[in-house]
Amino acid sequence: MSDFLITLAEITLTMSAVILLLLLLGPILAWRYAIRWRYWAWLAVAVRLLIPINFSLPEAPVQLETPPDRVVYTAPPTVSTPAPVQPDVSQPEVTVPAPQPAVRSLTLSQVLFWVWLAGAVLLLLWHLVGYLRFQGYLRRWAKPMEPPHFLPDLTRELGLAQPVRLLTCPGVKGPMMTGLFAPTVILPEDLPPKEDLWFILRHELTHFKRRDILYKTLLLCANLVHWFNPLTWVLLRAAEGDLERCCDDDVVKGLPADDRARYGQVILDAVRSGR
Repeated sequence: MSDFLITLAEITLTMSAVILLLLLLGPILAWRYAIRWRYWAWLAVAVRLLIPINFSLPEAPVQLETPPDRVVYTAPPTVSTPAPVQPDVSQPEVTVPAPQPAVRSLTLSQVLFWVWLAGAVLLLLWHLVGYLRFQGYLRRWAKPMEPPHFLPDLTRELGLAQPVRLLTCPGVKGPMMTGLFAPTVILPEDLPPKEDLWFILRHELTHFKRRDILYKTLLLCANLVHWFNPLTWVLLRAAEGDLERCCDDDVVKGLPADDRARYGQVILDAVRSGR
């Protein structure tokens, strides 16, 4: 357990320095380079955080020596008394050694390991319960929506072979896409105008084409493992923002200037309405 915690600490400290560097370089390089470079950098950091192996380097950036593992708790000793044995007069007398007390102790590394494991499990359960509650809400209240006439052309343009399922659901503030292998787009009951719906569906289906749900899942897993590191929470928020900006770039790629302007207006309207 001690070696695992040391490895975890070395990885999280090294990647914390990388996260800080990416956060500092983002505004500096934004004027010259597209945000896509940081999108892939966040993914690389998340993957590294999930690999529980500290690769040996000639001069590793972070090296921690294993401290002595202290005993933080010792249970009162217990002595097990053997059952009495009837003496056998035909056998010579044998001296039986006195039973030794059983000592149970708890070390600092064991305490830290169970604290880390409890935090990761609780965070996983929190996300899992939230997901299951949302799925139950959809099963109860969501209704199928008749696909608009432009949907087949849109899926063909994006190169999607999977059929798209459209749902409307009360209480949903804005459009969202679920499904890693089969896209399901969920829309609020108050549907936007048809001219805006084309841009909205193009945005959500672009998320599916890019496999952004898998990207978010990797980020979430890295956050689960390193939940004790505040910078992994910053990583999660910053990467999601860069993901949306990269998706927007892909949505407007190849569109005429008028459509780009209209898409920007749809985004602004969504921001103003809190979606």
